[in-house]
Order: sequence, then structure tokens, then C-alpha cells
Amino acid sequence: MKYEYTEVEEGSRQYDDVDFSHGAPVKAVYVKSNVGYDNGNPYIEALPRPRNQMECFIAYTKDIPGYNASKVSSMSDFEKLSEIGLLRKFRCMLPFHPVLETQFAMALITSYRERYQKFQSGIKIIEENQEIETGVSLVANGGAAANSGVKVLGYSGCGKSSAMEILLSNYPQLIIHESEDMVRFPQIVYLPVVCPANSNFSALYTSIGIELDKIVGNTEPVYERIISKCRTLGEKTNKICEFIEKFGIGALILDEIQLLDFKGTKESTFESFLNIVNRTNVALVAVGTEDAYEKMFPNLRTSRRTGPLINANTYCDNTSYFSTIVTSLMKYQWFDEPVKADSSINEALYIVTHGIVDRLISVYMMMQIDYVSRFEKPKVDAKYIYEIVDKYFPGVLELLNKLDDPIAANTIQEVMDKGRTRADEILEEEIEKAQRIFLQNANTQEFRDSITTRFNVIDMVKDTLEVTGDIFNTTRIEKAVDHVMGLAKNQGASEREIAKAAYEYLKKGRGDKRTSPSKKKAVMNDEMVAIGNMFANLTEE
Repeated sequence: MKYEYTEVEEGSRQYDDVDFSHGAPVKAVYVKSNVGYDNGNPYIEALPRPRNQMECFIAYTKDIPGYNASKVSSMSDFEKLSEIGLLRKFRCMLPFHPVLETQFAMALITSYRERYQKFQSGIKIIEENQEIETGVSLVANGGAAANSGVKVLGYSGCGKSSAMEILLSNYPQLIIHESEDMVRFPQIVYLPVVCPANSNFSALYTSIGIELDKIVGNTEPVYERIISKCRTLGEKTNKICEFIEKFGIGALILDEIQLLDFKGTKESTFESFLNIVNRTNVALVAVGTEDAYEKMFPNLRTSRRTGPLINANTYCDNTSYFSTIVTSLMKYQWFDEPVKADSSINEALYIVTHGIVDRLISVYMMMQIDYVSRFEKPKVDAKYIYEIVDKYFPGVLELLNKLDDPIAANTIQEVMDKGRTRADEILEEEIEKAQRIFLQNANTQEFRDSITTRFNVIDMVKDTLEVTGDIFNTTRIEKAVDHVMGLAKNQGASEREIAKAAYEYLKKGRGDKRTSPSKKKAVMNDEMVAIGNMFANLTEE
């Protein structure tokens, strides 16, 4: 296969201008590997490089978008509660993230090193429900050792699944290779499967078929049906191996692996599943809680065949690192007065969460919701933290000392889920309350008069702009009128006075770039102008 290399600047990747979030196929771009052995291997040289330490910090640290501490005091309770919900988007880099980036990249490269392209006529695949002949499959080297992969295990809520999501955002899922010698073939970099609860390996194989259909754009099931029609687990295994070879799958990712039913005959054990790894050299990434470990790996030989273990909850025992996370999280607060994360607050939060980041966010989020929802504001201290846990997460404190017990861990998760559900219910109640208040106000004559005034003022401002030749889009005009009408000093002002104030507000240039009629080169609709204004605002700020 012949292909050309692309030069990329230091710190860049060949797909930096491509958004992988939509799952669309990506045309292969090749960067020459610094490892000479990998030169000429299209599956490796089409992969982006893994993130370094600083890039990991940036990628795995997610702030609350739009939060501004100086505006909290002027926000309504409804606005505060709406913003508090964004705490679920908070992320911080954890110690296992850089290790995960490196180990996953190594597993992919090793997988593709230990396989070779087999060219023969008649090799066909189905993409977007259309049959395509590729003539290419990727098969394991007969004498090569089975690829190892990665194991990511830890407490429920310690950040495994969110880490995998951010990790995979660095990679295209489906790469299409089109070489100079007219060879076209797919490369599925990774195929993720969330293991079905209480299911056997037969159901797992069917799930792999479902995900494969999604990746290649089959709206009508193709590969799911092929696997479902297989009568035995051995037949299903053969089909999975065939698909791995035809699509050049680099890694199979099994998330929530503890949900699988590991009981059964020798044919239906996890060790039997590893035959797929042996036969294809695909990388296997197993993600789950610690109680899955003994089920998956009854002996050391099995464990070694699935690569190094990344203990995702190691950070939970480090109280100093936990304090750093708390400090980062408490940058976002909606209390009447700023609250500092002192030693007593840090200690209380650690005791009620055992340092697990997902539980920390849940408890802290519930503190904010409870505080804002109260008429009489409580003192935010360690005592308040314990009250919140007793009220919204009852029983958790007694169970935290039994995290290694699967039953206790599951019970804790159920309690935390109920607490999160209660948080959603409170937010919904506040939304309904705001709607009721709006409907009550809407039935008053004063409200109807204000609506009429608003429309009249908008028309007056537009008439003025036509005379002066100034150009503002409709959205900006409406925002200016709403701003002026909302000022206390304009309560009771006449429509003409409000229109004059709105025009002067626009003339101050807060947002729009004005152009005289003689200099207009094209007419943009309001949506396009609004987009332009958004970027103008960002530039000016």
C-alpha cells in the first residue's frame, strides 16, 4: 500500500481540525512514526499521538462554563439552581489519567504491530447498509504473543467512565484508508460496549454487533442479526473474530464489566472470551469495579493476558490530593457569602465521600441546592455537610467502611443515585414554580401593557435606525429594549423615552459592529449577524 506522509507542527496532531464527537468516518492522514519499525504500517501511522502530561491536564480539567462569581449575588434563585446543575460537568485531572493515556496508546500500537494485512478478492463489508468490497483483512501473526490491553478497575464513581470518554475524544473511531494504489479499507480504532446487566457472554457478543452497526452507519441491523442467528457461542466467537479482521478493530472496550454473569460452562467464561484476543491480537480494555477482578481473573495467567492494571481509585486514599480537588470544586458556589474550604470542611467532605470524586460532586451539589432552596440560610460548615448527607443520602456513612464489599458498594450507589434523583426533582420543582409565577403575572393588566409597550418601543427604535442608517440585527435591538425596560430608573417612563434610551444604548457599541449602507457588501440574516456579534463580544472582552 502506498501513501504520503503529512508534516505536523510540534504539539499538533493530524486531526486537530476534525470533530470526533459526531462519530463520522475520518479520512486517514499519515504522520511518519519516530519508531522505524512502524514505518509503512498505515494502521499505526494514521493514529494521533497520545496526550502528554500538560495536554492531559487541559483535556481532563473541565470548568463550569459561564460561571461568574461576581454575578451570583444578583441572580434569582431559579437562575442559581439552573447553574448549580452544571456542577455535573465539573472534571479534574486524576493521577491515573496520564497513565491511562499512555497505556491505551501502547495497547493500540502493539495490537497493530502484531498483525498483517491480507489481500484477497471477495472480502466484503457493509457500510451504511451498502455492500463494499475491500479485498483487505487484518490478521494476527501466527507466532506473535497475544496482545495485552489494559485493565481499569476501581470504586464506582471514582471517574473511570468519564476518563474513558475524555481519553477516546483524542481518537477518531472510524478511519477510512484510501491509498494511492486505489485500495480502500476501514479501520475501527476502538469499539466500546457497555456490558448488559446480569447478561451472559452470548448477549455481550450481540451487543458488539449492535455497536459495530452504529459505527459503520447501518441504520438497519446487519452485524447484530448475523451474530444473533449464530446458534452456539463458538459460532458467535468466530463471527466476532471475522469482524475484527475485516474492520481492523484496534481495541475492544468492555465497560461495566462487573455486570456480566461470569458463572457458566468453560465455553462461556471470561477466559473463553480471551480466545478472541488470542486469535486476532485485538487489544482488550476492561473497565469496571474492583469486585469484578476475581471473577475475571481467577488465576495469574488470565490476568497477565489482559495487560497492566490501572487502579483508578488510588487517589481516594490521598487526603492531600482530595483537598486539592475540593479547592477546585469550591471555586463554584452560590452561597450568600463565600465559604472557604478549611480543614474541618475538607475532613467532613472526605469522611462522607471517602475521597470518591463523583460522590463529592453529588454531596456538594446537594449542599448548594439545599442552601438556595431554604428561606432561612444555614451556616455552611462541617455540621451542615453531615446534615445534608443524613437528609439526602441516608445510610451512606455506615456503609463507607465497607467499600470492598460488593453488596455494600451497590447499596451506596443506590443511595447516591436516589440523592441525585432528589436533586433533579428539586430543580424541576423550581422550574414549575417559576412557570406558575410567570403565568400569574401574565394574567395581569400590567403585564399585558408591558408587552404592548415592548413591541411599540422596538418598532420605534427600528424606525429611528432607518432614518440614521445605523444597522443592528433584530435580536440585538430586542435585547437593548429589554435591558432598558428592566432598569429601575425607567419604570414609568414613556414609550418615546424608553425608545430613546434603547437607541443610545445601541449607539454605545456594546456588541454590534455598525456599517454604513454604502459599505455593505452582503445582507446577512439575523442568525448570521448574531453569530458575528458573539465573536465580536468575545474579542472585545
